[in-house]
Amino acid sequence: MNEQSRLLSHIAPVFRIRDMVRSLSFYQAQLGFELEYLYENFYGSVVRDGCHIHLQCGTPAERDQTAFERGEHLDACVIVRDAYALSQSLSAAQVIFTVPLRQMPYGTEFYVRDPDGYILGFVQAAPAEEIT
Repeated sequence: MNEQSRLLSHIAPVFRIRDMVRSLSFYQAQLGFELEYLYENFYGSVVRDGCHIHLQCGTPAERDQTAFERGEHLDACVIVRDAYALSQSLSAAQVIFTVPLRQMPYGTEFYVRDPDGYILGFVQAAPAEEIT
């Protein structure tokens, strides 16, 4: 596919958050994202290595957080090049891991929780020939 026929740029989950300052601090200081834009302290976007997350002030949907985490559900999955290095970096930044770094048939992964309970999975895919 040539560059002119590529119409999509990226996709961004929209997380409803309680406190923009708290969320921006977490995504920037702990996860290493940069502020892309902020609209009237109500809606913003953070970006890291082409991965975007939008933040919208409001009340997050109610859910059973314990069951959500126990079931290893995700709100967003981020594909990474080096899960080990990233997990070390986020651990040093005191990010809360809900699933520690582990090997799975499809690759290496770990999950973290943001201040509003959203779970982000960071996955380094195994080479296709290794996936069974």
